[in-house]
Amino acid sequence: MTRPPRHDGGHGPLLPFVEVEQGPLERRRIYALRQDRVRSQRTGTELRVDRLFVPDWVNVVAFDEDDHLLLVRQWRFGTNEFTVEIPAGGLEPGENPVEGGLRELVEETGHTPVDRGSVVVLGATRPNAAFMNNRCTTVFVPRARRTAPLSLDPAEEVEVLRVPRMAIDDLLRRGAARCASPHGQPGGAPDPRTMGTPDTDGLLDNSLVVVALHLWRLHEGR
Repeated sequence: MTRPPRHDGGHGPLLPFVEVEQGPLERRRIYALRQDRVRSQRTGTELRVDRLFVPDWVNVVAFDEDDHLLLVRQWRFGTNEFTVEIPAGGLEPGENPVEGGLRELVEETGHTPVDRGSVVVLGATRPNAAFMNNRCTTVFVPRARRTAPLSLDPAEEVEVLRVPRMAIDDLLRRGAARCASPHGQPGGAPDPRTMGTPDTDGLLDNSLVVVALHLWRLHEGR
């Protein structure tokens, strides 16, 4: 593969920034924040950077016995709106991503794998390396069955949705169009409820969901 030309701005090769001073760690319920002072080895410039320490996450791409993708519709406090996502959550310290993913799947949808041996890890990505330290692993469950009631946290109020495999691409396209439009609405898009898919207030526009479904496509050879 041909590499693109590099332009270093006249300062020589890239080098890691040096940590000069760590600020106090501010702990919250689901993350910790710290502001550190760092120095560029190329220019000597010192600056302060925010660093967010977050548990690793797991996403689950799971299909039920009717070959429908399992989705979760819920209120999200960050965007202050309903979203539609795949089952997901934070991993406990040292928790295996597959075990954590299956835990989230049963808690949020009541489903467990029909064949535990068919469950695979599709890959892992960095959600936002600019200031976050964690990674998100995507787990694939080819076939799941409803076996238990939901078991939710107090902040979770969810609706489980089932989307036909053939409708996934359409939800992704219109989710991207909604985010790109000035008012957050996919102009002229048909009502997805006529397809048996989620309301337009929750098209698939979560970046980690998009990545997870892309990893699934690669796994399927699409």
